[in-house]
Amino acid sequence: MALAGLLTGPAPAQAHAVLLFASPAIEGAVPTAPKEIALVFDEPVRPSGAKALHITAPGGASVPHGAVARSEGGKQLTALVRSVMGPGVYTVTWQAVAEDGDVMSGTYRFAVGSVTAELGSTSGAPGRQQVSGAPATAALRWVLYAAFALSLGGLVGERLASRQRVPEGAGRPRSWVLPGTAAGLVASIGLTVLIAGGGSLVDGVTSPSGAAVLDGRPGILAVVGTVAWLGAMVALRLKQRRLVAGALFVAAVAEGLRAHPAAESAVWGPVLTTVHLLAAAVWIGALVHVLRLGRAWRWASNARAVLRRYARLALALVLVVLLTGTLSGLLLLSWSELWDTSFGQVLVVKLSLVGAACGMALAARRRLAGSAPRLLARVEASALVAVLGVTALLSVTQPPRNVNAALPFAPPPSANAITVGGRADQIGIAATASSGQVVVRLTAPDTDLSDNSGEARLSYEAGLTLTTPGGRTRALAIRGCGEGCFYAPVTWREGLNLLTVKAGAQGWGGGQDTLRVMWPVRPDAKLLQRVVKAMRAIDAFTLHELVASDIDRTRVAPTRLEVTGKQFIDSEPYAKGQAPLSSRFTDAEGNTVLALGFPGERLALELTLDDQERVVRETLVAPNHFIRRTFTYPEPQGQERERHDHSGDAASVGR
Repeated sequence: MALAGLLTGPAPAQAHAVLLFASPAIEGAVPTAPKEIALVFDEPVRPSGAKALHITAPGGASVPHGAVARSEGGKQLTALVRSVMGPGVYTVTWQAVAEDGDVMSGTYRFAVGSVTAELGSTSGAPGRQQVSGAPATAALRWVLYAAFALSLGGLVGERLASRQRVPEGAGRPRSWVLPGTAAGLVASIGLTVLIAGGGSLVDGVTSPSGAAVLDGRPGILAVVGTVAWLGAMVALRLKQRRLVAGALFVAAVAEGLRAHPAAESAVWGPVLTTVHLLAAAVWIGALVHVLRLGRAWRWASNARAVLRRYARLALALVLVVLLTGTLSGLLLLSWSELWDTSFGQVLVVKLSLVGAACGMALAARRRLAGSAPRLLARVEASALVAVLGVTALLSVTQPPRNVNAALPFAPPPSANAITVGGRADQIGIAATASSGQVVVRLTAPDTDLSDNSGEARLSYEAGLTLTTPGGRTRALAIRGCGEGCFYAPVTWREGLNLLTVKAGAQGWGGGQDTLRVMWPVRPDAKLLQRVVKAMRAIDAFTLHELVASDIDRTRVAPTRLEVTGKQFIDSEPYAKGQAPLSSRFTDAEGNTVLALGFPGERLALELTLDDQERVVRETLVAPNHFIRRTFTYPEPQGQERERHDHSGDAASVGR
């Protein structure tokens, strides 16, 4: 009876961070050498000491890089590359400590240069990753779970039997609480050493990294757990059993804060896991003690009385375990994922063992009025040992992830990128295209990009369709990446790619617009500097401007202005001759076009240039405005005089 539904939910399996993106893109090719390596995870992580990042060149040599830094709340790791990467395929090996203290590691490749473009572009694939030291981690967790049962459950079992008279000629079984706390301390120390050693017990002992343990939440929780187990042993020596129970509760809370459900719900996840772990530990440990007591007392009436008292407690425990296990399971996977994922399949094995143990418990309960259920109790205990082993295996198995779930933030551009903009009625559109991906940001008129008030966010909708230079059109699969932000993996083809964006926002007029993405991106920072210099040198010119406002859906009447080049340039976002993103291409009319992007401001510009590198047309897309400008320049005096002379000659001939 005690095992009916034991650990039905997947707690306390731990949370594993998943590598979502990398820059350069995973299995992607970039035309020029990257200046930094960036890794984006779905959960906060910390670099795992000296093993955090290793870049291997095509010939096998190591590529030097700077220190690995955290950003975006720990969900992004970056490192500057300290040498120029030549053409070829490079391998990145990474290692990071997840929130639960497990050390995650993986590898992926990217290529530099067009000669290695056969790698393709599969941005968004996580590459190969696993838990470093998974066998050792699983074994230590098995010991840890058993320790909770033997110590905490043992205390409860001893309490249940304390009021029963010992039969004549028998004695109380030796307490397993002290061995249980000792085992918990050893397991907790081992898990801490694994963090210090980057997933290796040997490295954790011979060359530990204190920073990996003390500089992050996982390591600190591991230390808290170790101190709690040590405190339980000291309190037990002092015969302060209430302090023992308190220390074990602290250790259970530390485990709850590291579990899979904690990654899905920062509040309910740890609460559910902690309660589930405590109830399950009492369930198993008290049962083990009662079975040992029954054997020592030869299942006399006193032993049967203890078992009946335990059965009443077990009824409450089964309800708690079933409820918390079910709720924890719902946070992690659906019923269909029981069969379609590795995590679900391991969980099915666990449920089968639980069912077998439950059957043994029911049969033993029925035989309680007759002979002692010795054989059934042994089989039940064996099933319990197997359940704990499978639970430990679950702790190093990745739970299923929704591949269409919203991303924590927009992934960084992969190598060279360019931002293009457009309008969909009242909604501004800024799309940043880079190797293997596109990130689209929508802005409604009342959006405050600096608003951190925490008020309800505006609801956006988007749909993306790509038409390649060859004329093929297909819809892109998109994922949210924040308010008004959408990500889609995409393979750009050389030439003019047309990205059609269908945009909508709650309470505002939407529609669609088609943006031009010329591929590949060809950065040209020097061209922008020459354009700024050429424009500043112009004494005066005529500017025709047409402005459309998102807010009132009206177009301001065309404006004709006489300005100097310096006045105009000083009012532009690229006045210093710099832009975060830039690319040059040739349009269908043979004109040179310079596309500029300012992703932080959701600003995109296209500058069409003449043969003197002056701007003749400008299109500017901002969150709340759409501006088109044309430029008319005065002709040099020499050309005007020459034209006047030619016209005079023509008149003489006519006479």
